[in-house]
Amino acid sequence: MIGGRWAFIAVSLLIAIAVGVRFGHMLAQSDAALQGIIDVFSILAGVLVAVMSIIGDPSMLLTGNWRLGQEHATEIQKKIARYAHLIFVYVLILIVVLIATIIKDNKIADAEWFFQAVFAISTFGLLLSLPLPYTLMAIQKERMTEEIRRRKNQPSQ
Repeated sequence: MIGGRWAFIAVSLLIAIAVGVRFGHMLAQSDAALQGIIDVFSILAGVLVAVMSIIGDPSMLLTGNWRLGQEHATEIQKKIARYAHLIFVYVLILIVVLIATIIKDNKIADAEWFFQAVFAISTFGLLLSLPLPYTLMAIQKERMTEEIRRRKNQPSQ
C-alpha cells in the first residue's frame, strides 16, 4: 500500500510532467521565466538550509529523559534527511536551468524537449515545497506543546 507522502510525490510528478509537456515550449521563449525559476529556487534553498540549521540544533530536543531525547533526535534526523532531499531537488533545478540558459543563448536547435523537462522538474520542485510551511508549523506546535507540558509539571515558585 502506498503511503500518503508517496502518493503526494507520485501525483506531484504526474502533474509536473503534464505541465512540462504542455507549457515547456513557453519556457524556451522567456528569459524572465528562467531567471524567475533561478530566483525562486535559490531563495527556497537558502530558507531550507536555515530551517534545517534551526531544527537540527540540539537545544530543539524535547526535554525529558535520555530515551525521549534519543527518539526525538531520530525523528528530527529523518526530517532533516527529507529536507536534504528537497535541497538536492532545488540544486538539480538550478543546474538544469543553467543548462537551459546556455542552450537558449547558443540557439541550439531541437531542444524543446529539454525546456519541457526543465519546466517539469521546476513544477515538481515547487509542488514538493507546498507542504513545507505546514510541516514547519507542526514542528513548532510540537515544541510549544512540550514546553507547556514541561511547565505544568514543574513545581510553582
